[in-house]
Amino acid sequence: MPRIAAVLSTIIDLPWKDILSALLTFLYSIAHYVGMFVVYLLGRVLPATKVPTDLVDPLGYLALLTAFLILVQVAKKVAWIIVLVGWVLILVRIVLALLGYQ
Repeated sequence: MPRIAAVLSTIIDLPWKDILSALLTFLYSIAHYVGMFVVYLLGRVLPATKVPTDLVDPLGYLALLTAFLILVQVAKKVAWIIVLVGWVLILVRIVLALLGYQ
């Protein structure tokens, strides 16, 4: 039991505010650069259109959120395929056992 208390005390001593701040700064930086890239692409596709600079960050956040949602949807489909294949293999194994193949 003392070992668990030692582990918990090291977890509690972590600088959570610094970690959270660094993580949020990292996400902001990624969103900002993605937003700059989206504005650049819009400028290349529609050269006559001027995108306001105050839309860089919102565009970046929306692009990141969209990419995350696409990634989650793909991962969800892959997980369902793996589960389906697993059930089929289990059923094949049960049928083979019933037929006497072991």
